[in-house]
Parts: sequence; structure tokens; C-alpha cells
Amino acid sequence: MAEEPSDEVKRVQVYAGPAGLLLLLLLFLVLPVATASCSAPAGNPDGAGSVSVSVTGVDLVVGGDPGYQSSGAFELSPGGNAGMADEVSPRPAVRGFGIATVAIMGLGLLTALIRVRRLRAVVTAVVASVAAVLVVITEFTLVGQLVSVAEDTARFLIYLPSTRGIDVVGRADEVVSTGWGFWLTLAGLMLVAGINLFLLVRPRSRSRS
Repeated sequence: MAEEPSDEVKRVQVYAGPAGLLLLLLLFLVLPVATASCSAPAGNPDGAGSVSVSVTGVDLVVGGDPGYQSSGAFELSPGGNAGMADEVSPRPAVRGFGIATVAIMGLGLLTALIRVRRLRAVVTAVVASVAAVLVVITEFTLVGQLVSVAEDTARFLIYLPSTRGIDVVGRADEVVSTGWGFWLTLAGLMLVAGINLFLLVRPRSRSRS
């Protein structure tokens, strides 16, 4: 007779399948996937202040406000702030990868409709693997964009008294970092793919007559 998966396998396929992918999708959308920040302490010759950017998966999908905030010495005119916010907003290519990532993870939720255990494991592992690759590509292009904006901004700062003798352009990438949303999503996708691959290679349970 046909192979009947055990209750434990069924539970694992739920958590390492549709439920897990839904959780990872929410983490990717809500948590910051990339951030950038810089601050000048009190006593700085050019004045104290700070500037920060936080991009979430939602920003990647809808092209929303990337959470640009500035204060003190980094404060620009209303028009300047709006222009800077537009500069750090995800570009079309970055958004394209972000949308593809969300779409693939969303399609993974349909694995709940697959009743054959091994087929579900194969499809889930493929979906998780492809999504993980897309997450990395999305992050790489997004961070590259933020670093490019930071370098362009740094070129206006090289003549300030507080930056003399400092390679602010060469060190512009230091203000950009990957966010928790990226790391948690990537780790989760790799875990989901690994668990489903394990289910494929584990010994089959006895068939029920």
C-alpha cells in the first residue's frame, strides 16, 4: 500500500513548510533588512546630529518611505530631506528582487495543498532554496545602493573641519549594515530547506496495509 507519513513527520512538514514560510515572510516584510546610520557627538566642530535609514521588506515591495530621519548638523531643508529620502528609497531593480522574493515565499504557502509527503518536501526545499538566493541578491543590491548614496554624500563632507585627514568616501560603507530581517529570513529559509532535504533522505516509514 502507499506510504503513510507518521504524525511527527506531518507536524514537521507543517512547521518546516507553510507555517514556517508564512512566519519568515512576515519577518522579511516587517523587520529591517538593511540600515544606515551616522552621528556626530556633542562638541563636534560642525555640530552634533545624526542621520539614519531603515529599509524593511514592505519598503522593497511597495517602494514606501525607507524611514529616513535626520537631526542637528545632518538636518537639511524640507526639500533636501525629501530628496535624500528619495535617494535611499529602493530603486526599481532592488524592488524587483524584493517582489520576486515575496512572491516565491508566498507561492510556498501553497505546498499545504500537496498531500504526497516526498513531493511536498521536494517542492518546499526548492522554494526555500530559491527564496534564500533571492534574499541574498536583494540584500546585495540594496546594500550596494545605500553604500553608493553614502559615498556620494561623503564627497560633500571632505572639506569640513571635522573630516580633515579622514577618508570619509572610502569609509562610507561602514555606515551601512545588514538588518535583522535579512539574517533571520535567510537562516530560516536555509533551515526549512535543510529539514525538507532530511525528510527526503530519511528511511521511509513502513507502509500500512
